[in-house]
Amino acid sequence: MTQNSQEMTPRPKLDDEAFEAFIRRRRPPSPIWSMSSLDGYLTALIIGPKFIDPRQWIPELTGPDALNLPMETTEHRAVQTIVAEYNRISASLSERPKDHRPRFTQIDDQTLDPFDWDLCFLLGTGYAPKLWRPVLRGHAVTGDIIAPLRKLGEIKRKATHQDAAAVAEALVNIRTYFMPKRAKQKF
Repeated sequence: MTQNSQEMTPRPKLDDEAFEAFIRRRRPPSPIWSMSSLDGYLTALIIGPKFIDPRQWIPELTGPDALNLPMETTEHRAVQTIVAEYNRISASLSERPKDHRPRFTQIDDQTLDPFDWDLCFLLGTGYAPKLWRPVLRGHAVTGDIIAPLRKLGEIKRKATHQDAAAVAEALVNIRTYFMPKRAKQKF
């Protein structure tokens, strides 16, 4: 972190419960509905084949005016919550990839519910479907690096922490696969 970033005061954001309440009452409905679904959606955007401008996808989540509203509004705080989660996931994947874990819904100490995360991860791939195709469908170059995520959708049981670790490893591999494409992207 630079000296300037340490001196910056964080913008106010919503706690998890308030964010989920905001998202659930938004009309038209947001494609996400929980912190777990937000994590999956953002993860797909972060590790995907190209940078997607937040001005394109944040209004879909929070409403078309949220980016331009004053800091005191719930909408602005929801945007700051999304930005904070985006930065947290991005930093975790780049700085501590072996420690990264997807944010599945916690059921108890041993079991997790991956449904929200998994579904919204797949929704997040919709911004570049052709570029995601080799990973989602398997390919000679990519192999089946998405297999642990596919397994989430196939299992009838809840996920374990071992499943989360396998998904996290797949996310790092997908990020590594797409990184050369992202690095060449022109803005």
